[in-house]
Amino acid sequence: MLSKIVVNLYTVLLEIGLWLVLLIGLVSGWQAKGFIGAVGGIIGAAIFGAVFFGAFLVLDDIRNKVKAIESRQQ
Repeated sequence: MLSKIVVNLYTVLLEIGLWLVLLIGLVSGWQAKGFIGAVGGIIGAAIFGAVFFGAFLVLDDIRNKVKAIESRQQ
């Protein structure tokens, strides 16, 4: 039971972490260079988020697909 809660929490934490990275990129870019900096900050944060969180998101997607396959076979 607890392990299922941890796995579900893992997915939620990944999503929150990605949104926080984008928000931090937006705010830091805005403070540095205004609107153009905010756009650059979001782009940079999105690239960073894809590189940093990408592997974890792939693992989560594989887990969801395996769960769907298991439910189809039962």
